[in-house]
Amino acid sequence: MKIATYNVRVDTDYDRQWQWDYRKDYVLSLLTYHAWDLVGVQEVRPNQVEDLTSLKDDQVLAAERDGDGTGEGLAILYRPALELLDSGFFWLSETPDKPSIHPEAGYPRICLWGLFQEAGGAPFLVLNVHLDHVSGAARMSGMKVLLTELADQIADYPTIFLGDFNAWPTDEVHQLVQAQFENGKTTSPRPHYGPDGTFQNFDYETSWQDLEEIDYIYLKGFAALKTGVLTDACDRRFPSDHVPLAMTIQT
Repeated sequence: MKIATYNVRVDTDYDRQWQWDYRKDYVLSLLTYHAWDLVGVQEVRPNQVEDLTSLKDDQVLAAERDGDGTGEGLAILYRPALELLDSGFFWLSETPDKPSIHPEAGYPRICLWGLFQEAGGAPFLVLNVHLDHVSGAARMSGMKVLLTELADQIADYPTIFLGDFNAWPTDEVHQLVQAQFENGKTTSPRPHYGPDGTFQNFDYETSWQDLEEIDYIYLKGFAALKTGVLTDACDRRFPSDHVPLAMTIQT
């Protein structure tokens, strides 16, 4: 199975000539070309989710964080060959069942999950998350909420856990994850392709070693076969301020 995690950058006027309307065709073309079986997408507003639904080969599971249907959120794109058995989302806060925010976080944060099954295969769990970019305490607290809320499902099913952690590999939040999951990029038998980092802030001139490594794919019950960070660009511009982390896994 070919999978990926990709922060496509929220639609905001702040980006001016490179806001969503000017670059969405590049994002959609990139997703169409690579034809991943499953993609975790971060930073999507409802209009961006609507654009993602135009991808004829993908189904879209999405949730937003403001609780009113208008806010930024997460999505999981998946091929019709995968059947969605169950899904849900919750807030990474002290009250995960209702719109809320950690007191030190910059924004409300959520986790989106789906239970999928290939024809003739066993069910497996997919978790998509975007941790807070301001507070290490909020990231740690949010991860503890996530692992608690989904403890039974994680115990029962092979799991793909992906997203934008907003954390360097040495950040302590990874210690919580690595107690149950393996980082597919470090366990793959083939050398990793491309840079380790994924965040370039729309700066095409940033060297590979200066890219921030904040996007991850963790696995439980799956084996990574190969991994790559894909620096696809269009006319010397990136479609998003992140580049996707892609992975082929043994199911």
